[in-house]
Amino acid sequence: SQPRAMMAAPAASPAARSRGNAAAGGGSATSTMLPGPASRGNGGCIDLSTSGLLAHGAGSSVVVSDPRSMQLVCVLPMPSSSATSPASFVTAVRWAPAASASSLAAAEDAAGAEDDHRPLRLAAGDRHGRVAVWDARARAVLRLLSLDESRSVAPGTSGGVQDLCWIHHASGWLLASIHGPSLLCIWETSNNPRVLWMFDASPEYLSCLRRDPFDDRHLCALGLKGFLLSAVPRHDSDISLKEHRIVCGAGDVAELQRLEKDISAPAPAPALAAFPLFAARLCFSPLWRHILYAVYPRELVVFELNYSIALSVATLPRGFGKFTDVMADTDLDLLYCTHADGKLSIWKRKEGEQVHLLHAVEELMPSIGTVVPPPAVLATTIWQSESIFRNIDKQSQDLAHMQSSQSMIFDTKSHQNMYQGTMTYLTSISEDGKIWSWHLTFDKSVSSKKINLGTSNHSDAGTSNPRSNGLDFTIKINLMGQLHLLSSTVTTLAVPSPSLLATVARGGNNPAPAVPLVALGTQNGTIEVVDVLANAVSVSFAVHSSTVRGLRWLGNSRLVSFSYNQVSDKSGGFNNKLIITCLRSGLNRPFRVLQKPERAAIRALRASSSGRYLLIMFRDAPVEVWAMTKNPIMLRSLALPFTVLEWTLPAAPRPSQNASKQSPTSKGALLTH
Repeated sequence: SQPRAMMAAPAASPAARSRGNAAAGGGSATSTMLPGPASRGNGGCIDLSTSGLLAHGAGSSVVVSDPRSMQLVCVLPMPSSSATSPASFVTAVRWAPAASASSLAAAEDAAGAEDDHRPLRLAAGDRHGRVAVWDARARAVLRLLSLDESRSVAPGTSGGVQDLCWIHHASGWLLASIHGPSLLCIWETSNNPRVLWMFDASPEYLSCLRRDPFDDRHLCALGLKGFLLSAVPRHDSDISLKEHRIVCGAGDVAELQRLEKDISAPAPAPALAAFPLFAARLCFSPLWRHILYAVYPRELVVFELNYSIALSVATLPRGFGKFTDVMADTDLDLLYCTHADGKLSIWKRKEGEQVHLLHAVEELMPSIGTVVPPPAVLATTIWQSESIFRNIDKQSQDLAHMQSSQSMIFDTKSHQNMYQGTMTYLTSISEDGKIWSWHLTFDKSVSSKKINLGTSNHSDAGTSNPRSNGLDFTIKINLMGQLHLLSSTVTTLAVPSPSLLATVARGGNNPAPAVPLVALGTQNGTIEVVDVLANAVSVSFAVHSSTVRGLRWLGNSRLVSFSYNQVSDKSGGFNNKLIITCLRSGLNRPFRVLQKPERAAIRALRASSSGRYLLIMFRDAPVEVWAMTKNPIMLRSLALPFTVLEWTLPAAPRPSQNASKQSPTSKGALLTH
C-alpha cells in the first residue's frame, strides 16, 4: 500500500555534533555517578548489546552495566536542552549493531566516517524529542538529533521519543525513531545528520519498533489499535511501506477507548505518556521467517507478514497480570512474556503448528525479602550473546560428527532432546533500583502428566497433554546476581567524622579506622550506604515508612535518622520517629518513643564526632541532649536562642603531650550562632 504521509526533511543543524560533544561533560564525571532508580516515566526502555552490555533508562540518564559481573560501567546523562531547563526523562535506548570487519577496513580510508563504526554506539531518546547518539566507550555524545530543529518548528511540537531501532542501508546503519503519537522517522546519523523519511500514521498510536533478524533492512512498527507497518529502505533514497492490521480483542479495544476519553497526556505526547498502563509490544521470530509475535494487554498474537494474517491468538490466562512484553528465544521454540504483576510466563510452540501453549510460570520479583506491596518489574530482556556461544558449540559438534567415521543417521529424537541441558539468561529491572540476573535451565520432566507451572499456583493456566505436544521438559529459574543502585530520590546525606580524630562510638580513645562510606536517606524511607571508592551501594536498610528527613553517623558503625508525619485529626501535631541503625548487625532500634503526637516536628540532628552525644533540634521547642549509649538516655533539655548548632571536632593529641592531658574541647563542645 502507498504511504499516507512521507517526506524528506532538511539536514540537522551543523552545530548538532559540536553541541553534543560539549554537552557530554567528559568521561571522568560520568564514571563517578551513582544513578537513581528507573521509573514508569522511562517507559521500560532497555537493551542488551551483543557484547553483553546492558543499557537502560533511569530518570534523565542512561545506565550502562555488565550483567555478568553485576557491575556498574558508567552513567550517561542526557544533555540539557537549554541552560535553564533540566534534562528530560530517557524513554528509549538502542545499541547500534557491531560493524563487520570489511566495513571497518573500508572506514579507515573514508574521512570522517569513523563515528559510524565505533564499537559501542548507543542511541538514546528522551521526552523532549531529542536523540543522542553516544560513544559509550569514550562517554561522549557523537550526535544530538532534534526533530524540532530539523523541521524548524517550536520546541516540543514533534513530541517525545517512543522507541528506537537501527536498520541497515547501502550507506550504513540508519536510525528509526517514533516521535509523538504517530510519527515514524528514519535518520542519517553519519557526517550530515538529517531525517531521510517521515511517515505520519495518525490517528494511530505507534508503540514499538523492531528489526527483522532475517533482513537487517526490514523493520516493523506496531500500534496500540492493531496497526502494523512494515518498512524497507531502498537504494534509490526511497522506502517501501506495507500496512497490516491485527484484530485486537474486544476487551483491549474497550479499555483503549475508555483510556482515550481520560487521556493522561494530550498530543504530541507519545503512547507511553498518553497510556502508561496500556502496552503493545512485538518481536520477530528468530527461527521462522516472516513470523512475528505481538502482545496486547490480554492477547498473544502470532502474525504472518507474507499473508497478512494472524495464525493464532492466545488469551491471557486467568489469575495473571496483563501482558507487558514478549521475547523470543533465539535457539529454542519458546516465548517469554512478562506481566504487570511481575510474573514471567513461558510458552512452547505446539509441534507442527504456529500455536503456543503455556508451559511454565515463574516470578521475577521474589515474595521473600521484599516489601509489601512489592516493587514493580519495569523491563526484562534476554541475553542474545549466549545464543552465539551455543551456536558455535553446536556447529563445532556437528563438524566433529561429520568428520568422524560413524554413519550419518538422522536422530528422530533430537528435537525432543534439544532442551536437555540448555540454559537461557534474562535480566530484569525493578523500580526499587535493582538489576536482577536470572538463569533458566531446561531438563527432562520426571513426570509428563501435568504442565510445570514453576513456583506459582495457577492450575487453570493450561490443561493440554504435554506428551502430545512435546512438552517433556521442566524449567528452573535461579537468581544469579543482583546489582543494587539507589532505590529512590535522595533527601539527605551524611558522612562520617574525620577518621583520624573520631573515636569508636561505644567508648575508648583509640582512633577509628578509615571508612570511605557515605549514608544517604531516601524518599521511600530507606538508608543507602555507599562505598565511594567502588561507586556502589554497599548495603541498604528499610528503616522508615516515610521520607527520611535527617541522618547522622554515630561513630563509624551506627546511624541515627528521623522522619515525621503530621497528624490530620483535630488535635494536630506531629509523630516524630527516631531510629538507630547498626551497620554490623543490620538491626533498627527506635528510641524516644512517645504515645501521643508532639506539638513540634524534629528540625535536625547533630551528633558529636565520637558518636557519644546527640542533639535533637525541634521547630520552636527546646533542644534535647542525649547520651547515645546502648539504651539512649536524655541528659537535659536546653532552651537555646540559636538557629544553628554544631559540634566542634576534638583536638588531635600531640606526641609530646601527656596522654592523660586532654584539651578542653576533646570531649565535645558546641559552636552556636
